[in-house]
Amino acid sequence: MELDSKGLGRLRRVANARDVWTSESGDFTPWLAENLDVLADELGLSFTSVVTEVPVGEFRLDIEARTPDGRVVIVENQLERTDHGHLGQLLVYASGLEAAAVVWVAPQFRDDHRRTLDWLNERTDTGVDFFGVEVSVVQIGETGPRAPVFEVVARPNGWQKGVKGVGGSAASGAQAGGVNALRQDFYAEVLTSVVAARPAVRMPTRGTQNWISFAAGPWGYWSLSVALDGRLRIEAYIDTGDASVNKALFDELRGNAQIWEEKVGQALSWERLDDKRASRIAAYRAVTDLSDPAERATLKAWTLGTILGLYDAMNDCLRTRARQLRDAINAQEQVFGPEATDGTLSSDDQP
Repeated sequence: MELDSKGLGRLRRVANARDVWTSESGDFTPWLAENLDVLADELGLSFTSVVTEVPVGEFRLDIEARTPDGRVVIVENQLERTDHGHLGQLLVYASGLEAAAVVWVAPQFRDDHRRTLDWLNERTDTGVDFFGVEVSVVQIGETGPRAPVFEVVARPNGWQKGVKGVGGSAASGAQAGGVNALRQDFYAEVLTSVVAARPAVRMPTRGTQNWISFAAGPWGYWSLSVALDGRLRIEAYIDTGDASVNKALFDELRGNAQIWEEKVGQALSWERLDDKRASRIAAYRAVTDLSDPAERATLKAWTLGTILGLYDAMNDCLRTRARQLRDAINAQEQVFGPEATDGTLSSDDQP
């Protein structure tokens, strides 16, 4: 195995999931059931029982799991790109088993299926959560061991990765404790006002971390957090699941940065994040002491105004352009194939 000067190898993705799992029902489903804890960690859930091939009407659900308090989590998996048939089956399983969480696992999600899960999370009540998870396989070098990677591409607003509360839901404020509890209280205050001002935004579930996301869409999600340097951050986290779409969308918006900043009413931080799949557009404000009533009131007023300014100015454009850019790439792949286009836009399709 070839290593660099620091003794590090190169991580590469295995191109086709079927290079690892030869059959969906006979190979992938049993493996996933045996290793469901890996998926559970990525979702922030915990399971006490797992059953495969569960009959539901005329169909058979791949995996049914139970949370510690007995709630039903259904998992449907594919080895191909998502299709309408599996989407329909998911809804049948969810209604037939009164599921609390619905998890769809596939190597690649079609954009319209990701949008559908986002729509279901936005329109249904908080009693059921929908997740889309892309599975891939990585390997160190040409001969190193392989490992599965699960990446959540659709989730309920405000879902906190790695949080395992009672029943697998986001933990309560009492469980949060310390500085994160103080931050979550602040986020809840602000977002309650946001929801009151913009009823289309669904109130996210309270978490225990230093961030909370809301108003997710096909382009990514909005997030309120405290950055590593201690500043309060409001951001549009652009992540469609496709790096080429993310960067094209970000570059297009940054090309008109002055116009967007005038609409929002303040300067923004344009962070392309070239070392990551996603990109970020953010506004920052220094924080000294959230427990101080005077500073908290000032921060709340700024945060509320900034969220509304960003959301009103950019949310519709983010949703629309993400879809248009993804459709343009999909159209090229249908004509030339994914290898020929490599997920990028031709000059004729550039916005």
